[in-house]
Amino acid sequence: MSSLLPPNSTSTEHALDDATARLGSVASPLRDLWNPHTCPEPFLPWLAWAYSVDTWSDAWSTEQKRQVLAASYSVHRSKGTRYALQQALNSLGYSVEVIEWFEDAPKAEPYTFRLVATINQTPMASLSLYRSLIDVANATKNVRSHLTSVALEGNSQAYLYVGALFTVGETITLAAEAP
Repeated sequence: MSSLLPPNSTSTEHALDDATARLGSVASPLRDLWNPHTCPEPFLPWLAWAYSVDTWSDAWSTEQKRQVLAASYSVHRSKGTRYALQQALNSLGYSVEVIEWFEDAPKAEPYTFRLVATINQTPMASLSLYRSLIDVANATKNVRSHLTSVALEGNSQAYLYVGALFTVGETITLAAEAP
């Protein structure tokens, strides 16, 4: 592309014109940057900031970060409801059951709830998991409700192989003769 600078332009203006002329050839995948599933991993915290994600942790796996970003719209749309709380907690990749005070047996203190998270194939629960569940719940719940406890249940799958052998036959005893 030819320059549009006048003949009396300075060398700084020519250098700036040369530098900006190359910007058109730089790929700018804006659609990928605004999509939580295709955004490059280093840009996920910036996308979370743009989406106003309330709770974010660098310790989360890339898949957890993408799920939290994907669920952020539905969480913000219905924030303060049980549905939003359930969506936000499930976006972390765990099956979480919200038990409110009137569903508990025996009934708990009014306007309280507890969480029961099922963790599949995880060898051990960490303190960061507890903190993530508590932070997400406190950021998403309604103002009047209070979280009383978080319980973690482990769930493992294993395969059991059973075999049997049954034989029928005769016993033959061989004896060697001495010469």
